[in-house]
Amino acid sequence: MPKSVSNAQIEAIPGWFQEYDVDMFRLLLERTAEAGGDLAELGAYLGKSAVLIGSSLAPDERFTVIDLFGSEAGEEANRAENADQYLGLTREDFEQNYRRVHGELPDVVVGLSASVVDHARRGTHRFVHVDAGHLYDNVVEDIDAARTLLKPDGVVVFDDYRTEHTPGVSAAVWRSTAEGLRPFAVTPVKLYATFGDPQPWFDAVQEWVGASRWKHEVQSVAGNDIVRLWWEAERTTALPLRNGLRERAVRKLRRLRG
Repeated sequence: MPKSVSNAQIEAIPGWFQEYDVDMFRLLLERTAEAGGDLAELGAYLGKSAVLIGSSLAPDERFTVIDLFGSEAGEEANRAENADQYLGLTREDFEQNYRRVHGELPDVVVGLSASVVDHARRGTHRFVHVDAGHLYDNVVEDIDAARTLLKPDGVVVFDDYRTEHTPGVSAAVWRSTAEGLRPFAVTPVKLYATFGDPQPWFDAVQEWVGASRWKHEVQSVAGNDIVRLWWEAERTTALPLRNGLRERAVRKLRRLRG
């Protein structure tokens, strides 16, 4: 039977997983569980999101987690990124965190994220979370891998689709919207999409978010409606920064004008 995982258990694991995305994962894992299917996570770090995904696992389903876990990456640029951001990450750390919550491990694979298609069942997945390498070519391969794994109506989630230090993710994800990827929701950190009909997922998110604690609106992108949700403080705290930059720019211009 699926096991309930509390926010406190998630927060106890180091990593990055915002509360609005925790809520979105809960919603979509619950809705995808109605039809059933496998689960996968490409890039796990220390297990913060994996423990929540694993809570949705039914006995006849498989959950595959793939990560380099500190092992050597193939390309020089990929090795540099791993050394810069994930130095010291080990499989043992991930497994210890996961066992603390669930006891039994998922199918853990050490390797490049796109190779997940060699280890997980194809065309059976209801939910795939992509949070692996940030280089453009790697993300393109991960998108293809997610498409291979997913059921026609499955959900795929991309992390860092708009973060300033990961332009390769942004370019690869938005490029894929011209090749069948259909976003239905975005948060400040993650993009939620499907390669099937996005309308049922858009409807589910829109219905849920209206009664949630999150600010939200609907935007249209390339003919598709997308729910955007956020925490109000992220807007309000950004305003003083922008205003401060503007004031400094005005003062500098005045000094130059003498």
